[in-house]
Amino acid sequence: MRSCICIKYILSLLLCSLLLFAQDDVGFRVLSPQTMGISDEGIASFVIEADSKKIDFLLITTDANKRYSIEVNGERTHYCKSVNLYMGVNSIKVAGYKNDVIIQEQTRELFFRSKVDKHLKYPPAGYSKKYFHNQESEKLCAKCHDMSVNEVSGVAFEDITKSNCYECHKSINQEKHSHAPSVNWLCTSCHNGEVGVLNQEDKDKTKYSVPDPIEEVCFLCHKKHKDEWGKKRFSHEPAESGRCSRCHNSHSSPSEFYLREPSWDLCTGCHKDKIDGVHVVKTFAREAHPTHNVKDPSREGKELSCISCHNPHVSNAPSLLQSETSMGLCSRCHKK
Repeated sequence: MRSCICIKYILSLLLCSLLLFAQDDVGFRVLSPQTMGISDEGIASFVIEADSKKIDFLLITTDANKRYSIEVNGERTHYCKSVNLYMGVNSIKVAGYKNDVIIQEQTRELFFRSKVDKHLKYPPAGYSKKYFHNQESEKLCAKCHDMSVNEVSGVAFEDITKSNCYECHKSINQEKHSHAPSVNWLCTSCHNGEVGVLNQEDKDKTKYSVPDPIEEVCFLCHKKHKDEWGKKRFSHEPAESGRCSRCHNSHSSPSEFYLREPSWDLCTGCHKDKIDGVHVVKTFAREAHPTHNVKDPSREGKELSCISCHNPHVSNAPSLLQSETSMGLCSRCHKK
């Protein structure tokens, strides 16, 4: 009996030794992002520590089969790469190669949540918000990057590459329409480190939190909207609650007005009863009025969408109509 116990003890020691050896012998470590994290942007910034003696190059592969290659050399130990995400669960594999052979792999599971689509708004069980920009985490980057804020409040960079935020976050402005504070790298205009009543969980977790609701931050620049909207009778819920970023991406977007999606897709993310593409109101021909996939006569070069008839923020007309009278609304398109 004693010999059996002794053998088990020896085997346990050997197993622990092997595990410790394996941990010490790794060629790379993914330091950020943490797995099972939630992202509110379509980009994840990977920070990887790699040993050039054990790794020739790293290959990051998304489950949409998009690949990002990083050459590992003896001049540095840490490598950064921004990876595009799609809505929902993303499984991203990082592989380390030596002599064209995979010697190590790690996977990161990330959830890119939608601000508007109810099916993609809430992550599966086990996912949670992870925070990077705090004093402890930033030590990972301080060897290569100046982690201080070097912007002057309200003064755009003449050379945006001189912003200390640029090198790691330049992908946020990759889309066609970019928001002025973002494209000028006035990051702390919005990322002021404060929290609102709806994101108290972010308090003291990150240096660059944004208050939720964000309305008062937006109104610092968009003051005329604050003055105008207060005079209207009806408000759209996202505008009334001050949650501008539910519909608008404050960095950049392929859609006009920095919308997170084209307006028709954005609206039907919540108003799914309108997703059949026709309106409940009948035309004079007693046919349902289309809501998209046709030209918008009131806006040259634009497609008809919900905002052709409805104001997405405020209105003096019920249902947030763009005109207080039926004829006024119809005449926006039907001039004759």
